[in-house]
Amino acid sequence: INAEYMGLVNQKVMVIFMKIKVVIFLICMILACVDGKKVTKTLTFTESAHTHYVSKFGISVGRGTCTIKARFKHPYIPVIGQPMPTNNFTLIFNVYQDTKWEHALEQPQCVKEGKYSARNITINISADGLWSEEANRGLSQRSRPFVWFVAAADCEQNFHARHPNMPPVEVSVHFKGIEGGEFSHEEMGLLTIHSIMLVLFTGVLAFNAYNYYKEIEKTDRVESPILILMLAVFFEFLALLLQWFHLLLYSYNGEGSSVLNILSIITEVTSQFLISLLLILLSWGWTITYLEFGNIEIYLPLIVLLFLVHVIIAGLTQISNDASHKYHDFEGIQGILLVLSRIGMFTYYCLGMKSTYNASRPKAREFIKTFSIYGSIYMLSFPLLVVLCFVCAPYNRHKTMAIGTIISQSIAAVTLLRLFIGKTSYTAVAKQHNVTILPTGKNDQYTMTLRYLLLL
Repeated sequence: INAEYMGLVNQKVMVIFMKIKVVIFLICMILACVDGKKVTKTLTFTESAHTHYVSKFGISVGRGTCTIKARFKHPYIPVIGQPMPTNNFTLIFNVYQDTKWEHALEQPQCVKEGKYSARNITINISADGLWSEEANRGLSQRSRPFVWFVAAADCEQNFHARHPNMPPVEVSVHFKGIEGGEFSHEEMGLLTIHSIMLVLFTGVLAFNAYNYYKEIEKTDRVESPILILMLAVFFEFLALLLQWFHLLLYSYNGEGSSVLNILSIITEVTSQFLISLLLILLSWGWTITYLEFGNIEIYLPLIVLLFLVHVIIAGLTQISNDASHKYHDFEGIQGILLVLSRIGMFTYYCLGMKSTYNASRPKAREFIKTFSIYGSIYMLSFPLLVVLCFVCAPYNRHKTMAIGTIISQSIAAVTLLRLFIGKTSYTAVAKQHNVTILPTGKNDQYTMTLRYLLLL
């Protein structure tokens, strides 16, 4: 491939990545106010919607608190000719334990609070648009941690159902855990874990960069598995750093930074995608049966497109971040789409391993068998984590997903780095001469199209 062609490819790649940056920026701006347990929501009560879910929070064994206040978005002024019905409007907040919440959802609206709620909090909202007095209630649990749910109810239809021109109600809920901490049960300990992993990944990233530099000096080749691995480690490091700052802010103000949290999820998914991509390239024989890519102009836009889909789905996981049914970042339709995508990539990986095994030298086949097992474990780790979270208690799902993801990325990074730089079975079979087995001729158009569709 000559320099002029590579320059054209690089130009196209830069344009695509600029578009990706714009998409990420827009996602961050749209979702900038989603996260945090100092929650503010705007509600409108109608005849068909007397009750609205507000937020939830996991509290460990002990005593936490819930502080609630409310106001109109702007002063309520009746239509000319209509008298002001009252200067204060009463809104009821019902607080449920996780064991009662599902039962409450099955009941008709405004029947549920008396039978299933553990706390009933009354808030008087002034028509002048000022914040009401704060109502603080203790939330205690002795046997195990609980997830507490808060819902606002207008059972007497004193708000928008009776007064259509009434401004929306703004509600503020601030949860605190045991001993007044800002972290919920499922987030306790994550700041320490991220601090430790940041130190570890700093060393792994530096060691990876050093070995990549040595690889270039030795082979005079920029394209190397170590380069992709280094990028994956860098994005994992960046994800840990962004999440560390988010958790640090969260520990002080109960809100954190939604932008940092969203970017952390996006960079985490990017790291997972790059390692999956590296495994797929190796499964199809890169550095084992060939060194140079054939028809790179076909595969590169496809890879970028697949990456862009992953990034968008990862960003959109935050749209329903505090939904009542969602206990970790990848629970919901977005997580299901990511799981299906990973299963598709795993299928393509298996096809590649089979093709490479048949085309490889006898000396390489023993390595391919071992590599296929380790690669399969990683490719299926994310879908298995999502399934595992379903069988975990709700208050443990977020921590299970967060720690499980960090562990899988760490093991994959260290194992692959050891594979590429040590005296391993891979270095014994890796090719040092230029051969390509990717389809390049007219007779291979069917195979090329099949691979294209499978990867998509």
